[in-house]
Amino acid sequence: MKAAVLREYKSPLVIVDKPIPEPAWGEVLVKVMASGLCVSDLHIQDGIISTVRLPFTPGHEMAGVIAKTGEGVANVKVGDHVTASVDLICHKCRYCRDGRTNLCTELVRIGFETDGSHEEYCVIPEENAFKVADHIPFEQVAGLPDAVGCMYHALKTQAKVNAGQVVLILGTGGLGMNAIQLVKVLGAKAYATSRQKDKLETSLQMGADAVINTKEQTLRSEVARLTGGAMCDVVIDNIGIKTSVEEALNLVCPGGKVIVTGYNDPTFEANFQNIMKLEKEIIGTRAVTRTELAEVVNLAEEKKIVPYVYKTIPFEDINEGLGMLRNNSAKGRVVLMMGEV
Repeated sequence: MKAAVLREYKSPLVIVDKPIPEPAWGEVLVKVMASGLCVSDLHIQDGIISTVRLPFTPGHEMAGVIAKTGEGVANVKVGDHVTASVDLICHKCRYCRDGRTNLCTELVRIGFETDGSHEEYCVIPEENAFKVADHIPFEQVAGLPDAVGCMYHALKTQAKVNAGQVVLILGTGGLGMNAIQLVKVLGAKAYATSRQKDKLETSLQMGADAVINTKEQTLRSEVARLTGGAMCDVVIDNIGIKTSVEEALNLVCPGGKVIVTGYNDPTFEANFQNIMKLEKEIIGTRAVTRTELAEVVNLAEEKKIVPYVYKTIPFEDINEGLGMLRNNSAKGRVVLMMGEV
């Protein structure tokens, strides 16, 4: 099989031939049909994620078909369309027992600590394979565990968004376009920001109630105008730079929540008094739990959300795709397509 391998940090990935792996007891072999590219792949390429060991095949947004099952597999069969939960978990720690599987103390992640889906075949535990209806295109399925799932966890669980609230999404790309749809599913108003007019137009198509061009408009005054001075209940920070959290704190109402999802700069600055006196919250968010991923799959199958894909490209063009993410020319998820079933 063909696989995209990172041999040296800060270098292009190399397409190589590898043996097709065999599934062991309780495992399945997935013929990968689509694999999403993520900014985390750039962090891996740049050597920022310390748990990666070279040579390495990234990829944590998988869509495919079960090609073979190992002994003991009972819940999926050859031919099933699946996506994959990224997290390999212990089931024993306090977080797993509480259903917070994304915080497992023994966590190992597909595409981070183990080889991922930027290859033609991938072996995963059966419990990580989530069946998806055949009518959903593979390129959309690929985004369910991350581009959609992460936003679902951030909005539903961490922010606890309720009907009638106002949610501002800072940065509309691979995550933000899905966040807009999920905000609407939760019954809240969605405002979206970008410096690019085409992204703002797409945000409106995704269902945004209003958009703000941060290149031409003053963000704080525009939010105040849209909310009648009340400001937002929740701000989703998909930008993750040193100043974005402080900016988000100025956009939420008293008791409001800033959900930190982006992580481009290692630290941020914030005003203590702005947080303390007005009981504002800064809340982290990571990935998606097993239960939430099942809910996300249901939303897609019921067509309540349509995972946003900006562009599909051939697998062999993976470095060009990563370049699109790096130079910010991608307006959403770029997905590698592996071929036909």
